[in-house]
Amino acid sequence: MSLHVSHNRVPVVLFCWHGDLENDRGGGNTLAVDRLQYLLECGFEVHLLSRTPIDSAIALDCHRTWVFNENLYRAARRFLWRRLASSKTARSLFDLGLRQANRMQGVFVEEKERFLERFAFYQEQKKHGVVRSFCKRRNSMMLAGAEQLVAALQPDIVMASFAWNAVIFDAVPANVYKILDTHDIQSRRAKVARKAGGNLGDRDCTASEEAKELAKADLLIAIQPNEEDLLRSLCDDVTVVEAGHAPQVQLQPLSSSSGNTLLFVANLYDPNVLGLKRFLKEDWPALRSDGWSLRVIGDVCGAFASKVRGVEMLGRVDDLSPHYREATVVLNLALYGTGLPIKVVEAVAAGKIVLARGQSSECFGPEFPIVRFEHGQAAERVRHLLHDRAACQKLEAQACKYAKENLSRESVYRDLSGVLHKVGLMPNSGMSAAAPIKETSTVVEPDISQP
Repeated sequence: MSLHVSHNRVPVVLFCWHGDLENDRGGGNTLAVDRLQYLLECGFEVHLLSRTPIDSAIALDCHRTWVFNENLYRAARRFLWRRLASSKTARSLFDLGLRQANRMQGVFVEEKERFLERFAFYQEQKKHGVVRSFCKRRNSMMLAGAEQLVAALQPDIVMASFAWNAVIFDAVPANVYKILDTHDIQSRRAKVARKAGGNLGDRDCTASEEAKELAKADLLIAIQPNEEDLLRSLCDDVTVVEAGHAPQVQLQPLSSSSGNTLLFVANLYDPNVLGLKRFLKEDWPALRSDGWSLRVIGDVCGAFASKVRGVEMLGRVDDLSPHYREATVVLNLALYGTGLPIKVVEAVAAGKIVLARGQSSECFGPEFPIVRFEHGQAAERVRHLLHDRAACQKLEAQACKYAKENLSRESVYRDLSGVLHKVGLMPNSGMSAAAPIKETSTVVEPDISQP
């Protein structure tokens, strides 16, 4: 598929993100910001559709930002639903209420009929068990906004994230290049969680359901090597490339190998909570008696109501750099995992020793510079690891060397860049180009009231 654009203009990208990129604390949000930075550095004209607050969205330096007001939508939905039944007539009034809540002008009969048809179809599918939780994660506000922006902007590329959002591509013309950043293999995610005693039922889907959505894209982005092969097996006629995370690389180790601080950075996510609880039960008593301190950063702290001796629960912080600098060992305690542990990649890029639970590190090959442990082995690994300070410094140097060779933006995005060049959509300026000329910093809210 070749989609060469005119040499007289810059290719336009509509970047669709269902969440709030102001909360860049790891996971999908961090990866989304990473993708945006890559596209901007390449010289693309990037339009962002998300629910990121206005000031933060403008700070991302995209060409123009489009915000769907999800909070207003949800408030209106709660207000109206309490007062309306679930009849078709009531649903049409509900549709009208949403339009008024979003300060939109005019309601057309054909649009209301279209809404009712969609709702009836959804109810019928749900009755037969066809609509699974995988599909329920779709954000109707984002889908409506994307459909209207595709028509208005006529972009060269539409980029969405997660398999359930491939539905965006239903409204994208065939001549527009469609990129799906998969973030994970969704059909195995809930299964892995159940096997480990966790619960990610809201991601549940079958391989055939996922493949049907993936097939809507022209290009799939896998975020780690194992997923690249799995995606090809699901969609053998769609191009697949690997592009992980490209954090800022520390050229020299931020060494604190003579200290006694362990660091765990994590979101409020089922495997992180379960993994930290197990660590505190199985390994922490012995490590605390040895004089270690544990610092926990991120929303995972919200799962722990009471204090734990020797543990600092700091929650969110503005800057992780000083905490990485002071940490002797960075931990990955997730009880299970299928995607890419973003904070492990960032810790290696900072030149730190990383001790990771084996069940959540299967995505990393043997060349990746981390020390793995199994249940109940963390205390033993820490003691052994730090018995030889020279060995610690060697591990830190290995982390820096690996990061320099494999985690730079050029390395991480090499394959993606090659595909975009091949289909004729890479700006002439190439990587590290000057930022595109911004037309305006005004944030515009499109008509996104239809479900």
